[in-house]
Amino acid sequence: MSGHFILSNISQADLDNARSHGGTWSPLQHGNIGWNANSRAVLSRALNNQDIPNRDGLPPHRYLIFQQAGNPNIEVTKKFLQETRDSWADPNRLRRPTGRGLGLRALNATAAGLWAQNKLHDCLVAQFWRPESATVTIEIYHLGGREMT
Repeated sequence: MSGHFILSNISQADLDNARSHGGTWSPLQHGNIGWNANSRAVLSRALNNQDIPNRDGLPPHRYLIFQQAGNPNIEVTKKFLQETRDSWADPNRLRRPTGRGLGLRALNATAAGLWAQNKLHDCLVAQFWRPESATVTIEIYHLGGREMT
């Protein structure tokens, strides 16, 4: 699995706020890899737009997922994605590294165009709202400044 976006760190308060507006928190991924010199180096290369062989060496992470399916309050989630001022919703923090091997999920055409124009909130809404995607997935490696475990 991979995300549409990568966020290196999210605060507990921002995570709680996102979850109260329809976000779900995945189980831990890559827990068997752990945090070590190799996994940190793979993540660093990926975040710096450098190629990595594949996702297998990435350290533990989780996904913050906003989706329409099973969401009884999709309008609340849409408004949250459009208006949130939480610290994670910042184009300098929410990223789409371009190196090969990371394999981020593709954005729908509308969202991709908005991302290219640096219209972050509009991009999030388009990715969530368009029927061909209906999901925003954010890959997160640190919670409250601590490595995910």
